[in-house]
Amino acid sequence: MAAILEQLGIDSTFFIEFGVFFVLFAFLAKAYFGPFLKLLQERHARTVQDREAAQTIMSQAEQKFSEYQAKISDARQKARAEMEEALRQGRAEEHAALSGARDEAKKITQAALAEVEAERARLKAAIETDAESLARAIVERLMSQGGA
Repeated sequence: MAAILEQLGIDSTFFIEFGVFFVLFAFLAKAYFGPFLKLLQERHARTVQDREAAQTIMSQAEQKFSEYQAKISDARQKARAEMEEALRQGRAEEHAALSGARDEAKKITQAALAEVEAERARLKAAIETDAESLARAIVERLMSQGGA
């Protein structure tokens, strides 16, 4: 075996270098690689936690947005109902006012017709009276001219 090692060019320095390598590797694993891996694991854990927290916040935000949209929809429906009620009341008031105005116009028209009818009857009576007087006057004149 020594011959094989001699042919490969391996002597005692190789084993010393190999030992130094293992000692250095063990030291670096303890001093550098371990903390570095621990740091990577913590970073990964924080990233996962932050992602989960972000998803939770996003779901809460979506829920709040849905609630907001529902409230907006309810407010719109209430406003629409109030507007329709106000329109209905306005139409009812308009109808009542128009009915009152029609009734008043009808009363005024009937009163005017009654007044016109009364005036017509008065004028008819006056004309009849005047016609009788005029007829007597004509008859008297004709008689006074006919006998004279």
